[in-house]
Amino acid sequence: MATYTISINERTTTGKAVVEFLRSLGMLGEKKAKKDKEADLTMQAINEIKEGKCTRCNSFEEYLKEIEK
Repeated sequence: MATYTISINERTTTGKAVVEFLRSLGMLGEKKAKKDKEADLTMQAINEIKEGKCTRCNSFEEYLKEIEK
């Protein structure tokens, strides 16, 4: 199976039709925007902190000792 990357101008009637056709065939892979991925990672980090799944250090030396474990 091959993967192709094409550019389609969705502002045109033809472009909209092509995108709709590819979606109807299930051939259009939907990608998450980079911004969405970054927001998801940030929220994941915030949730981990709230759940206590983090390491707290009072100094950089303490941090170095923790990551050596």
